[in-house]
Amino acid sequence: MDRRLIIASLIRFDQPLAELEAAVATLDWDAEPVGQLTRKDIADVLRRYQAGLLKAGEIGRWASLVECREDLEFEMRHEAVVADAIFDLANPDVQGTLPDIVEDLLAALQR
Repeated sequence: MDRRLIIASLIRFDQPLAELEAAVATLDWDAEPVGQLTRKDIADVLRRYQAGLLKAGEIGRWASLVECREDLEFEMRHEAVVADAIFDLANPDVQGTLPDIVEDLLAALQR
């Protein structure tokens, strides 16, 4: 699978986590951005969690895959909000567990 398709799938979190992890592991770190993560993308993932379709641990692992990728840029004019949300999801020991922060994250993503 080519980088653009892997990153698009990662953004949407539309594959099983193990498959995404394996696909991302095949990519070099040094690359130009080929996809953009938006506030809506993160909110969609969080709503799937609220609907019981994803577990908190899966979202944390997904956020860790997204965090610090050079081939993925964050929504223009909202980079800080997107980056903060991904950081909070990838590092639950810092801000709290997902059940504790999900509502605040969704509110921040809607601003």
